[in-house]
Amino acid sequence: MGCKQNSANITFTLAAGSTASPFAGQVNISQRLCSPACGTSTPIFNPTFSLIGYSEVGTGLYVATIRVEGVISYEAPGGCGERALGVRQTFTIPFASAAEPTSVTIATSGATVNTISTVACQSCSRDFVSETPITLTVA
Repeated sequence: MGCKQNSANITFTLAAGSTASPFAGQVNISQRLCSPACGTSTPIFNPTFSLIGYSEVGTGLYVATIRVEGVISYEAPGGCGERALGVRQTFTIPFASAAEPTSVTIATSGATVNTISTVACQSCSRDFVSETPITLTVA
């Protein structure tokens, strides 16, 4: 029997000073794993991001809908072997544009950093965190 998979918590943080296209920022994905993983073993997760579309939500204000997909591979403690958890979810990125956009694209702009978030005195946890720098280009 598989575990009940909760949705990932996905946030986008605009980089300081990024006020015009291409907008630079960081996507943070926090996911509760089905099994504990040790913080000393870095999980593998290479997410792909794709633009689903964008829409106007106010005068000069838009929102891009993005899909993130990938598989989190991690080692369970105690020699229990490798585990995998798929992520396929959408999230939004708000942006401003003085003129109506004719195209919007998204691209990764650096390496993804993955970790298991542990608290003091614990070496293992079920809390996975991934951060990927991306750019949103509006033309």
